[in-house]
Amino acid sequence: MIQILEQYLSVLVLFLFAIVFILLFIIVNKLMGPPKKEIKNQFEGINSFVAYECGEVPIGEAQSRFNFQYYVFALVFVVFDVVSSLLVAWALIINAKAYVSGEDVIGVFFSAFIFIGILFVGFIYWWKRNALRWM
Repeated sequence: MIQILEQYLSVLVLFLFAIVFILLFIIVNKLMGPPKKEIKNQFEGINSFVAYECGEVPIGEAQSRFNFQYYVFALVFVVFDVVSSLLVAWALIINAKAYVSGEDVIGVFFSAFIFIGILFVGFIYWWKRNALRWM
C-alpha cells in the first residue's frame, strides 16, 4: 500500500503545485489588473457587449451563409497534404530499406502507384462533377 502511495506522491505534488499557481495568478490579476467599472444602466454598457472589429461598428448579424465550395477546397487541400506527407515518409523508408538490405523494392513501388492511382480516380471523380470549379 505504501509503494502505491509513493508512486502517486509525485502526481499529488504536481497537482498541488498547479492549484497554487492558478490561485496565485488569479490573485495577481485581481491586484494588478484594472479596476472593474460598474455599469449604471443598460445603454452605458452596451458597447462592452459589441464585438470589436478593427474599430468599426459591426453592421448586420454575426452569422452569415458560408459557401460550401470553400469547404470542398479545404478538404481537397487536406487530403493532398496528407498524401504528400505520406509519400515523403514512404520514399524515405524505401530509400533506407534499399540502402540497408539491398532488396528489390519493385513491389513496394507498385503498391505506391496503386495508392496514387486510387487518389487520381477520386480526383477525376471530383473533376467530372465540377466540384473543383471555383464559383
